[in-house]
Amino acid sequence: MNEADQVFPYFFATWVVLGLISFAFFQFNKDADLKRKVWPVVVVGTGVLFVTFVWLMGFRGGEMYVVVPAITLITALNLRAVKFCDSCGATLYYGNLFVKMEYCPKCGSKLP
Repeated sequence: MNEADQVFPYFFATWVVLGLISFAFFQFNKDADLKRKVWPVVVVGTGVLFVTFVWLMGFRGGEMYVVVPAITLITALNLRAVKFCDSCGATLYYGNLFVKMEYCPKCGSKLP
């Protein structure tokens, strides 16, 4: 059994648990200030965790020259694309990274 086969079940289980917990927190929690504090920690932490799992699965050479910049880019895009509404507490995912989201599509309030 190679390294990837040994590590993958832990990788998968970790991702499922992390996904369920973060989904519940960011969808049902209405405290926008708390979400703003937690979001960067979650996004950067999951990026580091992903790179660590890739490393543990045996990808060590040239693959890491692709994985690390890709995860860094994805992390930066996630930090930029998600906003939190102070009025209704909604977690807002905005796909257009070139236009700033100014109003909450759920309640219409101006975003900070």
